[in-house]
Amino acid sequence: MKLVTFETNGIARVGAMVNDEKILDLNFAYMSMLREEEELAAEEIADAMLPSDMKSLLRRGDKGLEFAESIITKVYEDTKGSNGGKIFYDLNDVKLCAPISNPDKIICLSHNYTDFIEKTGVPVPPVPRIFSKFTNSICGPQDPIIKPRATNELGYEAELAFIIGKPARNVKKEDAYDYVAGYTILNDVSASDLTNIDKQVLRGKTFDTFAPTGPAIVTKDEVEDPHNLDIKCWVNDKIVQDENTKHVLYQTPELVEFLSGIFTLEPGDIVATGTPYGIAKYLPNPVYMKAGDTCTIEIEKLGILSNLIVDEK
Repeated sequence: MKLVTFETNGIARVGAMVNDEKILDLNFAYMSMLREEEELAAEEIADAMLPSDMKSLLRRGDKGLEFAESIITKVYEDTKGSNGGKIFYDLNDVKLCAPISNPDKIICLSHNYTDFIEKTGVPVPPVPRIFSKFTNSICGPQDPIIKPRATNELGYEAELAFIIGKPARNVKKEDAYDYVAGYTILNDVSASDLTNIDKQVLRGKTFDTFAPTGPAIVTKDEVEDPHNLDIKCWVNDKIVQDENTKHVLYQTPELVEFLSGIFTLEPGDIVATGTPYGIAKYLPNPVYMKAGDTCTIEIEKLGILSNLIVDEK
């Protein structure tokens, strides 16, 4: 299942992508079924069972995702709700938003690909090297990345991210996948000159739009092995990163165990697993992103995330 957040008429809704062409409004589809059965509390029941925002849906855990899957199998592409509302939307007729716009936590990893460590000479971290971004940095697959006036070194970082599906505290790595809802793409955009000046990453990582995510959350049942996926990044038509997630040093099970041993992971939390070699900061002749460029990331099975770069006004 590919879960998306989409916007129509200025309202954000949760949907499921069908055949990569259409989006099924899950909440309204179920509401329409209930109304056809003359259920008087159709809206209230639908809102409880299939909330129209992603984090609330994830808080329902495995049962919520299983119920969403069951609704998809029950509806037909040309179905309309009993009150005339649409259930299916053409992908071109809506705006795709970040799958989760309001995570409690965005946790990122640095120095977590073996090729990155080998080619840059940075030390192998003895434990996962983590930092965080704030929610203001989240933007979606159809939003621009805003280049701040404060930086001249705007960098890309293609990353596989996993989404927490239920509260996790002191989880053993053998049980880690029970707490993962699915996977998405995250671009860990960075102001490299600022991280160099500050000697820590917070300022250079948390500008508005510095965490594009999407296009969807692909549920874990559709990704047999998240650590055997091709991951690529282009700036315009030049490929700048080309690797496979099998070269991640600390993989999802180790990360869930490590992080849940520090704090409680909550449904909707995003964990970005680090970036492979190829980011501009570590290249002999670095070329940073500028206004007018397009940064495109593709991860096998997860789709494509593409964002235009614009200058801050």
